[in-house]
Amino acid sequence: MGNNDTLKNLLVAGAVFILIMTLLQRFSPPVKPPGSGQTGPDTTIPQKVQTALESDSTPGEKAPSKFQVVQADRELTLKMGAPPTGTSQVRPDQLPYRMGLVLSNVGASVESAALTDHSADLKSDARYTLLSPIKHDDATTYRSLAIEKVRIDGEDVRLDDTKWQASEVQPYVTKGQEGQRVSFSVKVNEGDEPVLRITRTFTLPRQRLKDGRHDLWSTIGVENISGKPHRVLLSYRGAVGVPEGSGRNSRRMIDIGVTDENGLVNGHRSYESKIERQPGERLSLYEYDGQLPEVRAAWAAIGNTYFTCTVAPVDAGFRSVSGDISEIAAYDMDGRSETTDDVTESFVTTPANLKPGEKKSYHSAIYLGEKDAKAFRAQPDYAARNYYYQITQSFGACTFTALVELMIWLLNHLYFVVRDFGLAIILLVVFMRVLLHPITKKGQVNMVRMQKQMGAFSPKMNEVKKKYPNDKAKQQQEMMKLYREHGINPAGQLFTCVPMAIQMPIWIALYLSLSNNILMRHQPAFFGLLWIDDLTAQDALYTFASPLTIPLVGWKIAAFNLLPLLVAIFMFLQQKTQPKPPPNPNATPEQKSQQEMMQKLMPMMSIMMLLIFYKMPAGLNLYIMCSSMFGWLEQKRIRAHIKEQEANGSFDKPAHPKDGGGRGLLAKLSGAKQDGSPGWLEKIQKAAEQAQKDQHTQRSGKKRN
Repeated sequence: MGNNDTLKNLLVAGAVFILIMTLLQRFSPPVKPPGSGQTGPDTTIPQKVQTALESDSTPGEKAPSKFQVVQADRELTLKMGAPPTGTSQVRPDQLPYRMGLVLSNVGASVESAALTDHSADLKSDARYTLLSPIKHDDATTYRSLAIEKVRIDGEDVRLDDTKWQASEVQPYVTKGQEGQRVSFSVKVNEGDEPVLRITRTFTLPRQRLKDGRHDLWSTIGVENISGKPHRVLLSYRGAVGVPEGSGRNSRRMIDIGVTDENGLVNGHRSYESKIERQPGERLSLYEYDGQLPEVRAAWAAIGNTYFTCTVAPVDAGFRSVSGDISEIAAYDMDGRSETTDDVTESFVTTPANLKPGEKKSYHSAIYLGEKDAKAFRAQPDYAARNYYYQITQSFGACTFTALVELMIWLLNHLYFVVRDFGLAIILLVVFMRVLLHPITKKGQVNMVRMQKQMGAFSPKMNEVKKKYPNDKAKQQQEMMKLYREHGINPAGQLFTCVPMAIQMPIWIALYLSLSNNILMRHQPAFFGLLWIDDLTAQDALYTFASPLTIPLVGWKIAAFNLLPLLVAIFMFLQQKTQPKPPPNPNATPEQKSQQEMMQKLMPMMSIMMLLIFYKMPAGLNLYIMCSSMFGWLEQKRIRAHIKEQEANGSFDKPAHPKDGGGRGLLAKLSGAKQDGSPGWLEKIQKAAEQAQKDQHTQRSGKKRN
């Protein structure tokens, strides 16, 4: 392999990596829809769907109806669980509840939800608020999980802007479980005659940190209190006000899980931007067609980088998937594309024919918390519904899921040993460098050996070409023989790229693990002794009073980040110490000029890495910086070892048994045989040449015919 080929491999690998990192969070790979047995984000154009309750979807608009809602006198809010603020003085594992809820009797909804285990911001006492009310200039307020409307015999009655009767928050104990419970109720009349009584009960169990659960249970009951039958269906809402994510992937994610005919749950992802691009239209997430009873909606979720609000329609035991949902759609509640925090889901139940005195109940298991991979796989009901999809889908299509999972596993276990993620990242670098050292050393030794022997080797190569000018197969055979005689492995240059090729998917996997490992959120490096106070964010050694704008490209820089600069410096030093590939004796003047130009452009790679990684998380930059630094030191040590061998005269000896040396790793990988017979590399070359000859013969035969 010549100089030009090696440089092309490096540049192509770098270009591919740059393209991957640039587009990683901007585009989503296509995938089959739910129920197809595939998982992944949906990149098809969302279709407009006419849901069963869309006829009255404009907020604040009330269609004429013969039904009236009997409302409470005033609005009320009630608190459940842990206090939403002021819990920083108490350890999260000592709190009986993992969330603090503020409930509203308007629409029997959740006004806000704060998580006791997570702070809102770095070094903040306030708890992380996952759900918040959205208030607009027209005094309209949107709340999470509100019951939107009920349809009675084809007539729509709005319920999300009505005041329900509310009970007091009461403790409960049942079947060894305890917690808090609150109920809301409202009546719908036709004139003066009662028609329906609708109740909603929220149940919040006591669940500590070690339980790995974030459950809120909802039961909606619809009772026919009239003297005649009615056909009824409900619509209720999902999450509202979920904060944007952190880092480069700040978009909110809308996920849906659907069971297939085998009972397995497949996922399907969309993003809020799809809905914002077509305000006023609904994005169909699920619609039951009645053909396959097993294919039913398992859950729907709105989340960000680390957190999710997942609503799962379930049975009365809050475990198995329910068949009571006919449609799920996502929509922008105010119909304005400039607002992004009011995108929600709408769950529509299947119609129920209620006889006088009959009651129908709808149950939901609501998960409000972090995307906890351990809990999603360990808890039987979470695992059965495949909540873990919400994490794996964020791994993207640029690396293997197993590699990201391995990276998270390694970092978490190293953290439990050293109790610091910064040190864990450095130990991971050391582990990878030690693992790749044999390949790195063999590749560099082979490269230097080729450089030294190319002067004597080139004339012999030319002699072989003159001796067999028309027999390419014989040329290759004789040249491979020359390589073995001189102790040179032509495949060695290929393996000088192996460490970098292996490191690139690791970089991507580490980047993705930083965005999907909840344990690393707000974690400092080196016990907080340095300026790196959050490994999942930029290191920000100095924050500017106002962002700086780079001319021409228009990039805004809010802080001076030191780690990306160190990445560029150590990458430059590593490139300087790398042995340069030997010149290709058969290169044309144009190729030689191109090779010289490539060598001059190599330092530009360091500048490109500075630009690419400037806004990357500190943890990723710490890994690459340490990897480059250790690589630079490793190469210096390898070069020193080579000089020692040159001094004692052992370096130029061929590395095969006939000359007293052992067969090296690269010789084994290239397939060189000790008895001089062709190895796999030679066999591949011969097969390729034979195929070319056969193809040429076939073409010649066709021309003659």
